[in-house]
Amino acid sequence: MLAGERRNQILRLLNSNGNMTVAELSGVFGVTTETIRRDLDVLDKESLLKRIHGGAVALHHRQEVSFDVRRETNTKEKRNIALKAAQLVESGDTLFLDISSTAVYFAKEISTIKDITVITNSVVIALEFINKKDVTLISTGGILRPNSYSLVGPLANNAIKNYRADKFFCSCRGFSLQYGVSDSNELENEVKKTMMNQSSKLFLLLDHTKIGETGLAQFASPDDIDILICDDGIAEKDARDMKQAGINIL
Repeated sequence: MLAGERRNQILRLLNSNGNMTVAELSGVFGVTTETIRRDLDVLDKESLLKRIHGGAVALHHRQEVSFDVRRETNTKEKRNIALKAAQLVESGDTLFLDISSTAVYFAKEISTIKDITVITNSVVIALEFINKKDVTLISTGGILRPNSYSLVGPLANNAIKNYRADKFFCSCRGFSLQYGVSDSNELENEVKKTMMNQSSKLFLLLDHTKIGETGLAQFASPDDIDILICDDGIAEKDARDMKQAGINIL
């Protein structure tokens, strides 16, 4: 298991249990206590948990996780989602892409499709298309958030309002039928709302671990989703409830 994935799972365990000791985490992951202490120190420096003597305690469960940690989490699921989502892109499409780690995998898959336009506020995604002559790339500009390599603020939102997109591909911190699609940062939520409002269709790229989770604020309701693309780890009950609510799931 990669260090980033282990640290993200540590955060999930802490969010569920409230607190855990170094010895407990060492047993769960089958690594040395020294490795766990290093993991906790890294997460503490990123303000994702609070270190205490012999272990750690959780912060608020909606705390934002850095892009570098998210990119190394559930990579197999995100690649499979990206492969499926790429089949929904056609030559001539104009697309909005958000700053999610899943959208980065998606960007890699569509980078060879000819005659598409990609509009994004992600610095990482912009780099995926830098040498692709058949793709028109538009970066929103804006204020850089180093935690997620995103561009936000009035400049980003105003730039987005100048365009109309056929499709908006995005992910989130969590999704539930009760609370809708939510994320952890209000500035990034505003950009996502603007992209959604300027798009004809919303495609939600969602690995199963985000179902039932909630972020700080909602940026879309269940009714806004045209297609939800998830890995096969989704629980049968969750899939059934979503379909009964009228959500199209791939």
